[in-house]
Amino acid sequence: MKQYLSKETRYYNNFKEFLVDIANRYQNQTAITTYLKGTQIQEKSFAELKNDCFAFAKALFANGLSGKHIAIVSESCYEWLVAYLGIAISGGVAVCIDVEQYDDTIEKMIVQADAEAVICSAGLFSLCSSIQGRYDRMKEIVVIRPANHEAVSFEHFMEDANTNDAESKLEACVLDPKQTACIVYTSGTTSTAKPVMLSHSALLFNAADSLTILDSREKIFNSLPLYHTYGFTCGMLCGLIRGINICISCDLKRMMQEMTLFKPNLLVAVPLIIEVVYKLFWSLLEKADAKEKIQKQIKIESVLHKPYLLTTSSVKAAIKGSCLEQLDVVLSGGAYLDHNVAEGLLHLGVVVLQGYGVTECSPSITCNRNEDFSLDSVGIVLPGNQVKIVDDEILVKGYALMNGYYKAPELTEESFEDGWFKTGDLGYLDKKGHLHIIGRKKNLIVMKNGKKVAAEEMENKIRECPLVKEVMVYGALSGTSMDDVKIAASIFPDPLLTGQMSSYEVLEHLQKYIDQMNERLPIYKQIQMINIRETDFDRTTAKKIKRQII
Repeated sequence: MKQYLSKETRYYNNFKEFLVDIANRYQNQTAITTYLKGTQIQEKSFAELKNDCFAFAKALFANGLSGKHIAIVSESCYEWLVAYLGIAISGGVAVCIDVEQYDDTIEKMIVQADAEAVICSAGLFSLCSSIQGRYDRMKEIVVIRPANHEAVSFEHFMEDANTNDAESKLEACVLDPKQTACIVYTSGTTSTAKPVMLSHSALLFNAADSLTILDSREKIFNSLPLYHTYGFTCGMLCGLIRGINICISCDLKRMMQEMTLFKPNLLVAVPLIIEVVYKLFWSLLEKADAKEKIQKQIKIESVLHKPYLLTTSSVKAAIKGSCLEQLDVVLSGGAYLDHNVAEGLLHLGVVVLQGYGVTECSPSITCNRNEDFSLDSVGIVLPGNQVKIVDDEILVKGYALMNGYYKAPELTEESFEDGWFKTGDLGYLDKKGHLHIIGRKKNLIVMKNGKKVAAEEMENKIRECPLVKEVMVYGALSGTSMDDVKIAASIFPDPLLTGQMSSYEVLEHLQKYIDQMNERLPIYKQIQMINIRETDFDRTTAKKIKRQII
């Protein structure tokens, strides 16, 4: 397996400084690749990226929108990135909107963030136009590749950059490192999404710190939406600082086609996508009549504790020409990744580097590194962060912390304790300094006898059952008192494995597995009730289960 050594990183105070430097250092090297329709490729160099961002910023000055809050309501694309960076270097605040939300939620976010203009995709122009009719503050709507001539197009808006006073205004614009560059909403798995203010230096320093741990690569495929900090900081900024060509996935439905054309070395993804990649590996191996041979080799490797020792040539031959041909590292974050998937990919020649972060920390707090990774942990603490554990809760301090929640000073104050941000996640640090996540504090089940059970811990155990596709563990009331609870599990069986089974047979198999699992657990941790779901759980756009909905 090819090894890459970590290189020095670079720290920037603001996005203007960042863009100028990467353009000077990498010039005509390809920075961004996107596939617009089918195989239609769009490539932009580092110099072009800098010029486009500066042009967009000058257009904002020319239209009186510099320094304003501007919402980006679009799927990931090159123009999304240009708009974000252009807004930031003009002294404004990019309001990153999750376009997979309901229409009324999108409107609430735009209004709450005091956006005075919107950059949107053609498919969302109608929604944004209707919002403008109800929201007097919104002065302008700029549309990326509009379907008609009525809207102001992104390209037409950029033409306003040619005015002389816009050039001088941009040159004179001084950016404070701690100035808010964006407002990003949290995923809202257990509560209402919160508007997080992140500064220029917080985002850029966090990306730079990640590079002291992550390896160098030639090509990165970013499968994540840019409106999530994980997708923006880890999927974009890290690679751009290093001068790496990044492919922005514009459509999840076309992701495999995009990967086949791009052939990345590194994939940035959430567990749901990583599981799809893992299944694709085995599908390709089966198609090449190599599945049984590799399964036998993996058994031998497991005994020897030397993954990818025997499977190398068989795997490479089976995946040749596919989207996985060059892939050897996956960066995983955003949710729990099944240990069996991470270990399975390792045997197939792909190292999965799991990290941990929260939006409020820009987002990375810890990450595994190629030369020192653990499948059971989320890695070591990044250089710019400090972590301590108080009553099992993970607290963080460092220069990547948010400026606060927008227009919510009381909520901001509640989130800190003596300068330390309270993540709400439970975990511990081992002797090697690796962080292990136990679960979410809000998901902790408190029994009548005072014992506490982390829902995620039990979910991980239940997921080991082959028939289980997804599961959520929670405390169910078992009496008249609110503190009289029993541990329950809501299970969504794998349709591929249970399609030919009756509901009774599925329940019987799952109950047998739970009973056997309970025998190995203390009484207070035992699952006392299960219910079978016919459909998968509702999820956030970050693919996390919405826990308030059972």
